[in-house]
Amino acid sequence: MVSDDLRDELDAIEAIYPECLVRMNDNLIDLKIPQHEEFIARISFPESYPQTDPPHILQVRSNGHDDQYLETLFNEVLDSIFVEGNVCIFDFCTELEGILYIEEEPETSGNVDEVEEVHIDSLEGWTISDPITDRGSTFIGFVRKVESEHEANEKLALLKMDKKVSKANHNMVAYRIQNSDNTRVQDYDDDGETAAGGRLLHLLTVMDVWNVIVVVSRWFGGTHIGPDRFKHINKSASESIVKAGLVDDSKRSKKKRK
Repeated sequence: MVSDDLRDELDAIEAIYPECLVRMNDNLIDLKIPQHEEFIARISFPESYPQTDPPHILQVRSNGHDDQYLETLFNEVLDSIFVEGNVCIFDFCTELEGILYIEEEPETSGNVDEVEEVHIDSLEGWTISDPITDRGSTFIGFVRKVESEHEANEKLALLKMDKKVSKANHNMVAYRIQNSDNTRVQDYDDDGETAAGGRLLHLLTVMDVWNVIVVVSRWFGGTHIGPDRFKHINKSASESIVKAGLVDDSKRSKKKRK
């Protein structure tokens, strides 16, 4: 019997990477590696996943590569990122995107190298939350430190160059910046998700974080989920902020004592 965790995980993968996943049965999939669709991994999920055991790579198919080597490589990547109790296929895809660029090592230089560098830099420096999936919609939070409004806009533009982020229906944004001259600037963008940006800015204010930009991407699954979307947006953002270590625990404890 397929677990709710696995079902939600596969729904999220389908939302973020359309046409990359084929479900063979409840516990077996064929996965085209995003941005390297010539590599197809057949993955099985034991009943104990994700509680105690990782998925297994049964086979890797590719065009003109050493499939046995790739099978070993893919299993090593899975083993290295799997943590008991946590789903891992999204992290597996993200990890492989970078590894396969290095493994392929294109012989040509110039424009090809530049494209590769842009892709790698798109997510560099961002802390990313785990995906949340509800009725087909998927939410992921991204956060990073910035020192100026110009840098915030620059990093945001670069993030939106990432293939999966660019396909999101909404990329909601908020930032708060305290400049070296003690002037402060803060702003937000709903990106079509009414009131979402303002709520993100309120979250940054409540968490008392400065020099931070937070982005929550939503891939819409076709079913409206009402106010629950704000709960998921807030959770994705706060999880990424805490995960990045941007919250001053001493300030939070003082507020609680008051």
